[in-house]
Amino acid sequence: MPPPPSGSEAEFAWYRWILGHHGSFVAWRLLSSALDRRDTDEAAALFDAYSALLLYAGSCTPAVYATVIRPRMMARHPAMSGTWARDYRHITAQLSEFVPESGSTLKEALKFNRLVHMTVAHRLVPIGKSLLRDAGHDVHEAPTEEEQEIVDDFFLMDRAPNCVAGFVAALRARISAIIADARLNPVTEIYDRQVVNRFQEDLPEHISRVVSIAEATLLEGVNA
Repeated sequence: MPPPPSGSEAEFAWYRWILGHHGSFVAWRLLSSALDRRDTDEAAALFDAYSALLLYAGSCTPAVYATVIRPRMMARHPAMSGTWARDYRHITAQLSEFVPESGSTLKEALKFNRLVHMTVAHRLVPIGKSLLRDAGHDVHEAPTEEEQEIVDDFFLMDRAPNCVAGFVAALRARISAIIADARLNPVTEIYDRQVVNRFQEDLPEHISRVVSIAEATLLEGVNA
C-alpha cells in the first residue's frame, strides 16, 4: 500500500477516507463470520475495531469534508450512503435475528459503535443531514443492486473469488498501512464525548485486532 500523501490536506483526508473504508469492509467480513459462529467476544472486538476505523476515516476537518469528500460522493450519486455497502447490510440483517444480551460485551460495543458514528457525523456535518436524507430517500428502504455496486465502485472495491491466504494478505496490507499512518500522524480530533476521546487514544491497538482475528480464525484452519 502507498504511504499517505504529504503536502496536501485534501489528498491526505481522501487517502484516509478510502483506506479507512477498506479497513471497514474487511472488518465487516470478519464480523459477519463471528456473528455466524455466535462468538460474541470476537464480534465485540471487531465492532470496536470498526469504531476505531470510523474515527480514522473521518479524521479530516469539517471544511475538508464539505469541500472535498462530500462533493466527490455527491458526484457519484446524490444520495450516496455507506449503508448501501453489501457487507454492512448483511451484518444488520444478522443482528435483526441475533440480538445481543443487555450488558454483554457485544451489546456495549454495538452501542458504542453507534455513538461513534453519530459523533463523527455530527462533527463533519454540524448543520444539515446525510446525503441519503438530503436526497429524500427513505433511510429504511433497502438499496438496489445498482446502489450497492456504486459503493463498491466509489471505494475502489473489486469483488472476485479469492483464497483465504490472499484475503488475509490484502487485509494485512491495508490494516498495516492504517496503523503505520495512525502512529506517525495520530488522530487527535476533539469530540464532545470524552468516552470517544479516550477510546481514540488507542486507535492502533483496536484496529490491529482485525489482523490478529483474521490470522487466528482464517489462517489457523488453512495451516492446520
